[in-house]
Amino acid sequence: MRVVKLGGNAVGALGASLAQGDPADLVVVHGGGAQISDLMRRRGIAPRFVAGRRVTDLPTLACVRAALANVSDELVQAATAAGHEAVGLSRGEVIAARRIEALGLVGEVAAIDVGPLHAALRRGVVPIVAPLGRDPDGRFLNVNADDAAAAIAVALGATMLTFLSDVPGVLDLDGAVIPYISASAPPAVTGGMVPKLAACASALAGGVGLVRIGSGTAVLA
Repeated sequence: MRVVKLGGNAVGALGASLAQGDPADLVVVHGGGAQISDLMRRRGIAPRFVAGRRVTDLPTLACVRAALANVSDELVQAATAAGHEAVGLSRGEVIAARRIEALGLVGEVAAIDVGPLHAALRRGVVPIVAPLGRDPDGRFLNVNADDAAAAIAVALGATMLTFLSDVPGVLDLDGAVIPYISASAPPAVTGGMVPKLAACASALAGGVGLVRIGSGTAVLA
């Protein structure tokens, strides 16, 4: 079982993900940070982040839901064009979340319902999961996509979790890609790489055999 997390700027990498290995063993989780921020600005809302995580109020959550739905639709269409049936799971049906009060309408993963994922895979359909969760009262919460991907990989017993975005990997102080990172000694990072490395460590601790970070198709080679 493979889980691939696509950043909002890496949706073009879906084709390579489908071509690498058996699509019947692939679950795709996607982000949409750039699309969300762009929509927020067009609606006159200034994006705010704390330690790489988006502060989310009701107007921001509306942007999150709309932008993620658009990304999900784009990925389903891309999979179909590549000859693979896919289904978007973008209404919080996979992720149960508990609210992180300090960030507003943001949730951390409480549990993963693997039922919809297994149901799709049994039908030969690629599940494409948006990082929206539901709290115990059924309300939507914005969940960090890296955290969601890590939790899904652990819940499915995945052998590999791959993060693809618009950066080539984790960079050292000279701007070179760090080829190997130990979970026990992660490098100092900033911005969105903070939750990404935390998600990597969580996946490894949960039994995922290998976690890779890269851009586009390079990490799949």
